[in-house]
Amino acid sequence: MKIVKYFLIILIPLVIILGNFQYLIFNLKFYKNLYNQAGVYQSFPGGVVDDATYNLLGYFRGKNKLDHNFFSNQAILHLKDVKEIINFTSSLFYLSAVAVLALSIILIARKQSKALTSALIVSSVITMIFIILLSIPLFSTFSSNGRPAFGWDFLFTKFHQALFNNDLWLFSPDDNLIRLFPSEFFVLFANQLAMNILVTSGVIIISSFLLKKKFSI
Repeated sequence: MKIVKYFLIILIPLVIILGNFQYLIFNLKFYKNLYNQAGVYQSFPGGVVDDATYNLLGYFRGKNKLDHNFFSNQAILHLKDVKEIINFTSSLFYLSAVAVLALSIILIARKQSKALTSALIVSSVITMIFIILLSIPLFSTFSSNGRPAFGWDFLFTKFHQALFNNDLWLFSPDDNLIRLFPSEFFVLFANQLAMNILVTSGVIIISSFLLKKKFSI
């Protein structure tokens, strides 16, 4: 059963990270909260921000096309790439979640609850360590001019260079996509995602310890 435990340790961090990402990426209420914090509503006339966001999230879900009156041709091409990445992460999340569920059932059926709780604890600790190390620039404060600090800018650039094989993500500052999603938005998004992942991992660790203590497994 060691091989099952090792697979769980690999897959559980994916479920934790991608699950929280899926929750936030389609969360309209969360977007509105970030817009308020980043001052996005002040950049457009009333109703434009919400309408554009409805349109964008509908596009990511495959329900509609992008509004050509709001999004530039470059933005539409870039968002096509973004949609492909979101679809890939969604598929990876669901596959990982099903695999974790199946492997957990196998361990429970073979009375290997100790191995299951151990895998949950170890994988959650690994996830927390990974996110803490990755989040060092994310939790940095804004610079004196209100823009994200250097650490975030560097990470943001490397992130896009790794994910995209083109320069479509390099926009003019006056493009509507950049005005809708300024750097501050992504900093706030990343910080919240990191926090959610840490909380989820912490809950799993505490719950696993309590289960071990309650059932003496």
